This record gives sequence, C-alpha cells and structure tokens, in this order.
Amino acid sequence: MSLELVKEAVRLNQPIGEDSTQTIVENDIIVPDIKPDIVRILLLDGDAFINSAEAASDKLMIDGTVRYKILYVSDDPEQSVKSINTSSGFRYSMDIPNTRQGMQCRVKCDIEHMEYEILNSRKVNVKAIVSLDGIVTTQFEQFVARDFEGAEDVQLLKNNISVNSYIGNNSSDCPVKETLEMPAGKPAIREILRNDVKVTGKDFKLAENKVVVKGELNVSTLYIGDDETRSIQYMEHEIPFSQFIDLPGVDENSYCNVDFEIRDLSFEPEEDADGELRLLKSEASLNIYAECFGKKDIDLVEDAYSLSFRMNLEKEQLKMEELVAENKNQVTLKEVVDIDMDSPDIQEIFNVLGKLSLSASEVSNDRINLEGVVACNILYLANNEEQPVFCTVREIPFKQTLDVKGVKPGMGLDIEMDIENYSYSMVSAKEVEVRFVIGLLSRVSNQVTIPVIAKVSEQPLDDKRQISQPSIIIYFTQQGDSLWKIAKKYATTMDEIKKGNEFADSDTLPAGEQILIPRKLV
Repeated sequence: MSLELVKEAVRLNQPIGEDSTQTIVENDIIVPDIKPDIVRILLLDGDAFINSAEAASDKLMIDGTVRYKILYVSDDPEQSVKSINTSSGFRYSMDIPNTRQGMQCRVKCDIEHMEYEILNSRKVNVKAIVSLDGIVTTQFEQFVARDFEGAEDVQLLKNNISVNSYIGNNSSDCPVKETLEMPAGKPAIREILRNDVKVTGKDFKLAENKVVVKGELNVSTLYIGDDETRSIQYMEHEIPFSQFIDLPGVDENSYCNVDFEIRDLSFEPEEDADGELRLLKSEASLNIYAECFGKKDIDLVEDAYSLSFRMNLEKEQLKMEELVAENKNQVTLKEVVDIDMDSPDIQEIFNVLGKLSLSASEVSNDRINLEGVVACNILYLANNEEQPVFCTVREIPFKQTLDVKGVKPGMGLDIEMDIENYSYSMVSAKEVEVRFVIGLLSRVSNQVTIPVIAKVSEQPLDDKRQISQPSIIIYFTQQGDSLWKIAKKYATTMDEIKKGNEFADSDTLPAGEQILIPRKLV
C-alpha cells in the first residue's frame, strides 16, 4: 500500500480587494402637480441603500437608491408647511483589481452631505455626496494534512490550530406591515409631512442551520392635524419584527455579522370605525444580511519522517486569519445641546436623529482605543410662524478604551457600531439633553502563515549511511534545537532519546546539553 495523505477540508473566505470612495448623486426634483410652489426650504435630508452589487472583470458594479425628504414653506395661505418625499437611482463602477464575475461582493453606503439650489418655485437641484465601501471576496476549500495512511512507522509532528472556517452568507427580505393607532388626544391626520424610521433593539440568536433575528422599527411621524388651526403634530410608534435566515452549517457556537437595511417604505392615513383618519397604514421592506463563521480545531501535521524509508514532503504556505478576540461593549453618551441664539425657540421636540462615524481606531497591548463622532440632528417644532419646523445639527465626540486580553499592535481590527437606544428631553427653549447608547462589536484577528503538506512521496533509505552510523552518538545541543529535530536528523524517535537521557519532558532544549542518541534498529 502506497503512502497517502489524510486531508481535512477548511472553507476559507479570502479577500480579493476592497475600496472606499465617494460619488456625487445629482438630481432635479420637480414639485408634484398636487403640491403648491416652494417659497423656502426648511429641511432637506435623506438616506441611501444598495439595491445590488455585482462583480465584473476588475470592477464592482453598484446599483443604489437615494431617498430625499424635503420640508418646505409653500405659498399655500391655509397651510404653509408642505413636504416632498421622493427617490432616485444611481449607478457606480468601483475599480477593484483581480475581481472576476461570480465572486462575492458586499457594499455599504451612507450619505455624507446634501445641498440644494432652488432653480424655480417648481424645481430644486439636489446634490448628495454618497460614501461607498465595497469589498470583494472569494470562497474556496483548503485541504490540510492531519495524518498519513500506508505506513506504520511514520513519525508525526502535529500542531493543533484553530481556524476561522467560513460557513456562508444569506439575506432575507422581511416585510413589516402594521396598522397603527394614533395616540389619544392627538388630532386626526390631514396630511403626512414626513416619516423617520430607525431599526432599534437589534438582536439575533444562532440555532441549528438558522439565524433568528428580531428587533423593532421605530417610526416617527410628522403630520398636519385635522383641526381648526391645522396644527403640526407628531407621534411615535414601535413595530416589532422577527425573521429566520437559513444558513446550513450554523450552530450556537458560530459567530455572525448581521446587517439591517431599510429599503421600501410606505405610510398612508386610514379611516377608523368612526370614519376619521386616525389610523396609519405602515408597510416597510427590511433586508437582513447574515454572514457566519465557525471556529474549527485541526490537528495539523507540520512535519513527518519514517525510519524505514525516505519521505519527500512538498509544502505550501497557507495564509489565513485567526480570530484572537471578539467583544461586545456599550458606550453611553450624554450631552446637553445648546441651540444657536439666532435659531427659533423650541416648542416641542419632534425627533432626534443620530449618525455614527469612527474617526480613529488602534490596537495596543491588551487594549483597543477608539475615537468617533455622533452627528446629532435635532428636529423640533418651533414657536415661530415663519419657521414652524427647524433642525439643529451638532457633533458629539467620544473616546473609548476597551480592555481586550491578548490583542497586540499590528493585529487586524474590525469594529461595528450601532445606536442601540436613544432618548432626549427638553431642558429649556434653547437646550436639549440627548442620550445615546452605542453598541460596539470588536473583532481582532491575526494574519498567520502555516506551512501545509501538499504532497508526499517515498524513496528507499540510503543503506550505506545507516550501516556507517555508530550505535550511539554523543550530541551537544545547539540553539533552537528540539527533540523532534534531533530525532529526525539521526533517524530515531523522541521516545528512544528520552529513554537514554535524563532531562525535563520538554520539546525545547537548552543549548550545550549533552544527549546520548542510540541508533534505532529497523
């Protein structure tokens, strides 16, 4: 029987390339026929999401959508505040060398800045600076040797390694539909001005072959009330959701990255049993993406030799990432935001929108140092007829040090940040206290290179060399020697060397130690 390698497969996810860039999405927004003319814009904001991303030859083809929300003062004498909610698509080609069709890709996007120019009372030119972060990866199976078959006297040097085995990814569209009741004491809906939707309470659990995801959609609605003064009103609702994502191979010991993206949104007023518009028909499409890995322990054969024949080993270098640490932490930010003196006074806070950005991250010995900013948009109802709705923007910086045992400078760091919870309270007509609970998920990995036996062949031993070898050898250890190296060099076994010598049961030997090496008879 010929000598054969016993191999074990490890599925790896290898990055091909990644890039971060910005693109300008410019559009002319036309006021719908049913809307009055624009006199002045009170607030312009929006968000962006990716419809699809496909790998092509040295490129990543991106198709996305920008949603625009405009609040403006109109020439309508009965109700001056109006809104336009619209969207437009964009395409972008990102250059990533070595990308090929069929490779897996992932793109995240965000709006960095928006500006506008009123061209006339029926047309607004809007420019949005959209940031794009794209990565292309490929999956493959790497086979590593864990044993030999076909010979009984093969000596093996094994090393137990823990590798990040790629399980896979999947996404699922989660429809969220709910008919919401208005809070008591609020007037019925005459017209919806805007809806702000955030995903809160994000959580997931891993089960056999599934990722179980749950959370809430926090919906803030600004509307014109159906009362005598046509007052501007707001209300908040929470809609719970849950979703299963099928991922064969996942279990409770796996670890997972989960992303949430709100795509389609629809909110319409609906009549209740009394014929009043006191219901809000809500429909949203939430895309949930999960990517999972698992730790796999392998007894890898690093080296081998035989006492009865000569083994020729062909090795190749395997590069992989080893997960060093994964930690979940929370940071609570609390800040009193002052409204500019020339801004209108606060009558009532409508909503607080927060956007996270990481400005610096560093791995030191047993620590991770982070710096970031929360861009805080405070939307409020003002006690001002000319500017009944106003937005003030502030940046709240934060620093955080995470104690993570075992991490060192030079290791790879991946940080996921999310605003898990937020609250606010009005301190005065010029002050608002905001509180953000930021969830931090940190993963530290180390790039390791492992020699892997790819092929093995056997040849007869040199009989003359064996015959000329003395029955016992006196050897003085050198720097870097080990029992394995000495036993392999002199065609014996580590057990045989240990029998004829008295030293600690350790593979590492101090330099200058005398060792008796008996010849192994085969």
